[in-house]
Amino acid sequence: MIGALPECLSIENVDYGIRSDYRNVLQVFEAFADPELEQGEKWIVAIYLLLEPFTCADDVLEAAENGFNVDEAAKKIIWFISSGQESGDKKELPTYDWIQDEQMIFSAVNKVAGKETRELEYLHWWTFLGYFNEVGEGNLSFVVGIRNKLNKHKNLEKHEREFLNNNSKLVKLEKRKTKEELEQEAKYKALLEGLLK
Repeated sequence: MIGALPECLSIENVDYGIRSDYRNVLQVFEAFADPELEQGEKWIVAIYLLLEPFTCADDVLEAAENGFNVDEAAKKIIWFISSGQESGDKKELPTYDWIQDEQMIFSAVNKVAGKETRELEYLHWWTFLGYFNEVGEGNLSFVVGIRNKLNKHKNLEKHEREFLNNNSKLVKLEKRKTKEELEQEAKYKALLEGLLK
């Protein structure tokens, strides 16, 4: 039906209810951004966060042992998260990060929605994504525009260069580091500080 929001996914002719609130999808994004998780572990998290009746990793692993098709589930989850759109073959560098840009994203989405979306008890992912896709001019659009130019090695306007120079932490997307990488950096920093004394 046109305009209907999906509430279940069919995997090998079995319908699984979707935990379709946008917060669940944002938790999936967090899992996929976690450098401590292996790719397979990320999909296990996505399945138990989004599909009923799974409630934990053990539920997914047990179902997989009993023939649950994890690959098909992953494809259906991708379809759901991308709001039914086919993903293109061309891979582009990201211009926003759901975690790093959280405050700008919610500010922009709330403006489009005309309300504080975080206060809603429930908001379907596709509705939230529709708001997000309608974000017009504002801080998020400006920052994403600068990132897009940087990714494509295009020249920045004078005001964009100034903004980048004054707000580099806001504009530059962070690479998430594993616990080991953070510990190694701390050791190097301590060593360097010891040498400089």
